[in-house]
Amino acid sequence: MNRSARHSSTRPCSSGRTAAGRPSTRGRPCAGSGVPASCAAEFTSGAELVCAVFDHIVDDRSANMLQSFAEAAAAGSSPIDRFRVMTTVMLDDVVRDPHRAVVLADAIGCPPLVARRRSANRGFAEIVASQPVGDGVEPDDLRLAGHFVIGGLAEIVLACVDPDSPVDRERAIEHGAKLLEACATTR
Repeated sequence: MNRSARHSSTRPCSSGRTAAGRPSTRGRPCAGSGVPASCAAEFTSGAELVCAVFDHIVDDRSANMLQSFAEAAAAGSSPIDRFRVMTTVMLDDVVRDPHRAVVLADAIGCPPLVARRRSANRGFAEIVASQPVGDGVEPDDLRLAGHFVIGGLAEIVLACVDPDSPVDRERAIEHGAKLLEACATTR
């Protein structure tokens, strides 16, 4: 699937109906999302297509985040610097293409997507747990911080791309990183 995969209100759920309650076909979400309609034939259901889009976005964002972390660690960065990198990667990913916010937003009504979102959140928690933040912070505490913070970071990113919100990019990155650091270092 190419990078231009997008989400739309015609997203199919496991019920075979769109979020708007209309019957779904695999072609409709493709047409409404910018994915070539020919891609629909690759999937046996609309839920499978939505999950493939989700997987693509999560894989891409995670790879960018891990690469950025590796570069920051190689440069000898502090925990707050690594958290700033994490926040920047998440924010810039959605700013480049606001449709990619689907990974941060709702999966209700599509059980396979709910399972994938939970798995992605566990992956994010593992990324946080792998960060050296200081003495005495247990990996399970870092995982819990990761789960707690992913919801907050998602809301910060969504607020930043909301034209009616006063949250700007710089504030979202700087304060988001401080909040993540505070959660990760709490004992």
